Amino acid sequence: MHLLPFIRITEKAPGLDQFWLFLERNGTHLIEIDSAVENGIEYAKEFSATNGIPLAKEPVCIENIVYCEVTPDAASLSSFYTWKETPVGTTPTRELWRPFLWAVSPEGGDPWGVNSLMSSISLSESHSVYSVLSHTVKYQN
Repeated sequence: MHLLPFIRITEKAPGLDQFWLFLERNGTHLIEIDSAVENGIEYAKEFSATNGIPLAKEPVCIENIVYCEVTPDAASLSSFYTWKETPVGTTPTRELWRPFLWAVSPEGGDPWGVNSLMSSISLSESHSVYSVLSHTVKYQN
């Protein structure tokens, strides 16, 4: 099971939303939850509270990922690393916020066919940036 705290900033530009995903391994992988954890939702709440990540609403589990929508204006978020601050190969690896853009249309599709390009960016053995963000968009709507 995996954990994914995220922030969605709507209308970053007309037709584009920005997502910030909290990832491990220098922003290349979903946060893994120990397989011994019985309730991923409760673990997500505990993880968020321990790390000072305020949740905007109740976490939800979709396809083995616990999605946690984070309050975007929380001051505590500035204490974490971002994608820009962590060069490739940085050791030790860090948990950090990584931004992605998502094209939106009133009809809900992929208006320019660019979102599907993110299917080549893997975040786990079975999840890509595209699959994660497409579920995130559905979760919020």
